[in-house]
Amino acid sequence: KGIIHRDLKPSNLMITREGILKLTDFGIAKDTDVTALTGQNSTIGTAAYMSPEQCKGDRNLSNKSDLYSLGIVFFELLTGKKPFTAENTVEMFLKHVNEAPPRLGKLVNELPPKLEALILQLMEKDKDDRPIDAAWVGRMLAEIEEDSFARKSAGVDIATSKRVVRPRNLDGSRLDDADREAARALRGKKKTRKKQAVVPLLERTWAKATALSLALVAIAVGSYFALRPVSATRLAAAVESATTAEAKLEAATKYLEQYGTKPGEQTDAIAIQYRNLTTRARERQLNTRFASNINKPAEADDAEAYAMAWQAMDAEKAGQLGNALEWWSKVKSRFPDESSLSFTVDEAVIVKARWGWLADKRIGDLRMVDQHAKELLEQLTQKRRFEVPLGIDPASPEGLAVKGLRLEEFGDPNKAALVWDQLINLTEKDPERRSWYLLASRQRARVPKVDADPMKARLELLTLKVSTAGKLADMARGNSDLANDRWKARVICREITELYDDELDATIKSLITKAREIAASVPKR
Repeated sequence: KGIIHRDLKPSNLMITREGILKLTDFGIAKDTDVTALTGQNSTIGTAAYMSPEQCKGDRNLSNKSDLYSLGIVFFELLTGKKPFTAENTVEMFLKHVNEAPPRLGKLVNELPPKLEALILQLMEKDKDDRPIDAAWVGRMLAEIEEDSFARKSAGVDIATSKRVVRPRNLDGSRLDDADREAARALRGKKKTRKKQAVVPLLERTWAKATALSLALVAIAVGSYFALRPVSATRLAAAVESATTAEAKLEAATKYLEQYGTKPGEQTDAIAIQYRNLTTRARERQLNTRFASNINKPAEADDAEAYAMAWQAMDAEKAGQLGNALEWWSKVKSRFPDESSLSFTVDEAVIVKARWGWLADKRIGDLRMVDQHAKELLEQLTQKRRFEVPLGIDPASPEGLAVKGLRLEEFGDPNKAALVWDQLINLTEKDPERRSWYLLASRQRARVPKVDADPMKARLELLTLKVSTAGKLADMARGNSDLANDRWKARVICREITELYDDELDATIKSLITKAREIAASVPKR
């Protein structure tokens, strides 16, 4: 009908008492001329049924988006469950965009292959790979129904077909051998002797026995090779060749299930990988739940450990790293025996062990914060001393941390707070860069209260700094005894040009230009 519904789901499909299917709720629909009917052109709809392009916020949705949602509805109609489950909307979006749906044939018995192929085609990630339109889908469903009806009809015909009518006596009784012999005599025919049928070679008893013996031998040999444990070398190679964290964890689990008790460097190395991967997976899950404010543990979680971990993460977010360290230490002591294990593949034990493993990791991250800060400050001191440009990527965690520390030293807490907030947003959900998140949280908490008019305060600071640099340059120019003043002037100018090159204010840009001029006028010797 020329309308893109954008919210196709079971609750919007109604069946009347006459058995007619009705599509309802066009609250966010659009027509194909991209004219809004009652909604805005944005990522809206119910996450479980949204197409990948809706999840990405594509503004040019087509009828293919509704076809994807229709595929999800078909999947749920046949299996009783949705193809994707997630704890939050963002995770659901990622699954629609990246994860292949389960095969229906494994979930539904006697599913026609054509129907499975059609539903999987509807749920293709690339809209160009989906059917051309709903009319085509309707025709395919009709064909599938016809094929199914034809197969059932053929089965009924075979089951209900009549037997061949055979000759009988006048009284209705069947002909016996004597009756048939008398009939042949009346027709003047002699009794024919049956020729002994020639039995084909493959149907002879001895041949069948030989074939059966060979088949049993083949089955035995096949069973041996199929059930023979995979070698430790092959399982270890599978761990190394895995390209994703999930695949690597699965391969490591298989190795440890069979060879975890085998001593040696190979087992030790895989056990370390397994523990790290398990810890990372648990940490990502916990970070997601914390970001979504899901403060109640899952059914399989230990409520006390979860509550203590939550307190620790609250302290981390507030920049109170000492309190966070105390809480993680309590989490670690919750299950001391299980936490001390180098690995375990026992599901009942790993639920407890991974709390201790996670606490160990987070305690290590907390202790890395002071080391990061110390190394960065030493780096700043050395580069200032020798007047070396920093050249650090401002979009990286390290680059942002350096910029934040420089701004604090320069005396601009307003801009430093913005940089620390940027670093927090960049690293908050990334377990690999947790220590940078903790550093940013701590420094953000230490920043004094932000001024009511930060731009005014920034202009006053830069004006003062440029004036100071100018005075130092004027006094030191031509005086060899004031080399340190010349160095200070150049350092101030470099801080201004490197820390404020992203500002758009015209006055600040003019101050940056002035700083460059002062630096150029002050020789190093």
